[in-house]
Amino acid sequence: MKTKLFYTVFASLSLFTSCSKDDATTPSFPDGNGDGHRTVKTSITEYDGIGPALENESIVTDMQACIFEDGKMTRIYNNLVLSGNSFDIQLDKYAGTLYVLANTQEQIHLEELKSQEITEEEWLKRWMTVKNNTPVHFYSGSVNLNHMEASQTTLPVSLKRGFARFDLQIRTAGTASVSRITLKNAAQSGTLFSDGSAYTPQEVPVGDMSVSFDAPLATDTPAVFYAYEQANENLEISVEAVINGKSHTLTKAFNGDIMRNTIYTITVRQDVIDVTVEVSFDEWEEGPDTELVPHTLSSSN
Repeated sequence: MKTKLFYTVFASLSLFTSCSKDDATTPSFPDGNGDGHRTVKTSITEYDGIGPALENESIVTDMQACIFEDGKMTRIYNNLVLSGNSFDIQLDKYAGTLYVLANTQEQIHLEELKSQEITEEEWLKRWMTVKNNTPVHFYSGSVNLNHMEASQTTLPVSLKRGFARFDLQIRTAGTASVSRITLKNAAQSGTLFSDGSAYTPQEVPVGDMSVSFDAPLATDTPAVFYAYEQANENLEISVEAVINGKSHTLTKAFNGDIMRNTIYTITVRQDVIDVTVEVSFDEWEEGPDTELVPHTLSSSN
């Protein structure tokens, strides 16, 4: 199922007192309200259909944002702090594209990228790498500011998870337990943003990603592991299980791409012919709003 995060910027705007010729098509904010701070109110939707969000899937450890104008990074916002379910940013005009990131600060350093004069095309191809052999639970999204009216006070930014989730189902006639699951030849990095199709740069390394269970799983279990979005023809799922007292290593090629913000289900079955592993998927569907959970957020500078 597919779920989206929604960031809303509430801006207190007053009437324009003047507008230069050069700024005629770029709505900018007057000085009437002083420091130009805007409040961003955040929320995340519940899962619909497959199951509720897990506790660790709504935790935010850090937030940052930036603006690109004419292909150049012109403004950055570091250490954005959630207060309740909101944080403050400063905007002086509606121009360019605002990008918002959550849980990326350890790997994405905006000051450094700005000093390197990163282009917007390069920015859209930046990626996050795995940490402790698992994808970072990050979120990203953007909004085009160029066509915003100066009187508009709300900026919705829809964010998506930058990773996919794998759940386990056990459908056997007898007893079964799973002790280990491996995604073979998995990309070790995933891009910050997506245009709706999976993309994996050639330079991204691949490797096996495994998770072992000290107490083997004998029932349906959500979130047995995660993976980054990727276009990869060599993906393979391997499951080590004991079925009716016999050990099996079950493998199946993964057909198609792994898409972000998608739940995939690994189903272990047994029939009269053989034991198989089936992989299917459902998108996270939009549901009612719930709050993000701030966790050890830094103070803003």
